[in-house]
Amino acid sequence: MVMIGASILSANYGHMAEEVRRAEEAKVDFFHVDIMDGHFVPNLSMGLKVPEYLQDITHGTKIDVHLMVENPDIFIPKIAEASDMVSFHAEATKFLFRTVDLIADNGAKPIVALNPSTSISNIEYVLENLYGVLIMTVEPGFSGQSFINPMLKKIDKLKNLILTEGYDTKIFVDGGINTTTAPKVVEAGADALIAASAIYGKDDVVKAVQDLRASANFKI
Repeated sequence: MVMIGASILSANYGHMAEEVRRAEEAKVDFFHVDIMDGHFVPNLSMGLKVPEYLQDITHGTKIDVHLMVENPDIFIPKIAEASDMVSFHAEATKFLFRTVDLIADNGAKPIVALNPSTSISNIEYVLENLYGVLIMTVEPGFSGQSFINPMLKKIDKLKNLILTEGYDTKIFVDGGINTTTAPKVVEAGADALIAASAIYGKDDVVKAVQDLRASANFKI
């Protein structure tokens, strides 16, 4: 079964406990937290205490933090302890192995994120050390963007590389995920889908997650 992650980027921050409750009722597999610094991407988002806050109000649902920041090594020790998974951008560091080890050393599972224009060849040699790769299917920084279709080829290429090498690395996909794009992404090889407006942009969150999960497991 494909994992579904609810991105709280589109949630109502003034009623976060209720937003978490609705998503957990829908049985999402994890919550996705975007932390942006206004430099790596042209937007600011939640602070470093959000993973810790979520840890306090969730009921065992995993927490996945996506660092869209310059110098991710500075942030990792501050958020990894309250996170199950931490992703950082390959474009944000020159020392991939060191940053991957830093995440693992602080108790979280390492994931490397790739912008749409970044080739998977940039992470080929660190791939076996990763829990996952996060393929961005929109330009990072804002919710509600349209899915970039050529990323399906990128997902397929990455999946073939993982299978050929015999790795257990998972493919996460974030950006423009909805009931139309989900089956295409899964068909290309995705293991986990992250959705923001497709979940929290709907009046009925439980039905939105159910519809998304059904579409993700539909064979096209």
